[in-house]
Amino acid sequence: MNTSSQPLVSPGSNTGNSKVDLDLTKMSATMIYTTIFDMLVMPEDYVEKNIKVKGWFETYTDPYTGEIYYAVVVPDATACCQQGLEFIWPGNHTYPDDFPKPGEDITITGLYKITEIDGVTYNYLEATSVDF
Repeated sequence: MNTSSQPLVSPGSNTGNSKVDLDLTKMSATMIYTTIFDMLVMPEDYVEKNIKVKGWFETYTDPYTGEIYYAVVVPDATACCQQGLEFIWPGNHTYPDDFPKPGEDITITGLYKITEIDGVTYNYLEATSVDF
């Protein structure tokens, strides 16, 4: 657990001073939840924006392919509901060595992207900074 005022920066993290277009870490829980919902419903409004979000780290393993997906999850104000954003961390990062444990706090900064695979649209953050 990090008890200092400085965030732990994971190996290989890029903490450049890129301008953040949308800083969810400065919003109330209700606004964060609402904004992430909007990002999932209207992704074209957020494409290529640099977004910063704080929540907890979770993974999902596709049972058919074995591929692991990573997400930052944030609750609403009452902590009854959650929204998550998938993120992809470019570079040479290995799970679980270079990632926090599921449930641990994480802050992701990255570009919001959408892609289409087999006719299905997916949205995610392409991480430029992963702090935990």
